[in-house]
Amino acid sequence: MAEVRRLTAALIDQVLEAQLVGRPVPQEQSTALIKAAFFLRACNVPWWPMLAQALHGLGRDVEEAAPEPDAGDEPLQDIDQQGLTSFLSQLWSEKGRL
Repeated sequence: MAEVRRLTAALIDQVLEAQLVGRPVPQEQSTALIKAAFFLRACNVPWWPMLAQALHGLGRDVEEAAPEPDAGDEPLQDIDQQGLTSFLSQLWSEKGRL
């Protein structure tokens, strides 16, 4: 678990740095950070504020950069939409407490 926390902290640093200087966060880093957050939550490891801040910034990046959906776009098959919705709603409610 210590290695997971160390790697997550390093990823948080990279994501926050990109957000601070206005660079886009690479998709691989965004995905890895979200997966790490899910893993930490599943292991009942409390999030530290910098993780919540980085995730919140990813949400803004997606809103700003999201293209208009094409009528032919299909939802991703490998995403747990209900779990993701629950995760993000809890993240937003926790954001108010930070």
